[in-house]
Amino acid sequence: MKASLILALLLAVGACGGNDGKLKVYGLSPNIGDAMGGQYVVIRGQNFQKQARTAKVFFGNNQGNVVRFSGNNDNSELIVQAPGGTPGESVDVLVVFEPGGELPIIAKGFTYVDKKAVDVQDLSTKPKK
Repeated sequence: MKASLILALLLAVGACGGNDGKLKVYGLSPNIGDAMGGQYVVIRGQNFQKQARTAKVFFGNNQGNVVRFSGNNDNSELIVQAPGGTPGESVDVLVVFEPGGELPIIAKGFTYVDKKAVDVQDLSTKPKK
C-alpha cells in the first residue's frame, strides 16, 4: 500500500510538469513598440528570481533598461523598457542573466513602429490652406 501511494504521488507530480529549476523564457508582450523607444515590455518565464542575479535584455544590438523582476519561480516576469530602433524593423530579443547565461533568442520578437504624435492641426475640421 505504501509503495503504491508513493508511486501515485510521483506520477501525479510528473504529470503536472513541475519546475525543473532551469531559467526559461516563454515570451514577451507587447511585441511591438515605438521606434523612439520607451515601450515597457513584460518578458515572462521561469526561475528569474531563484537566486540573486542581474539581467540584461537586448533588442537587436541595443540594450534595454531592466526596470524590475516580479512573480515567483514558476511564473517570473521581467519588466524592460525597450530602446529605440528603426521603424518597420523586427529585431531578435536576447535575455542574459548573470549568473545563468544567455537564454534562447526570441527571434524577431519585437517590431518597431513609427508612432508620431498627432498634430492638433490634423484634428481641425477646417480645410488646410
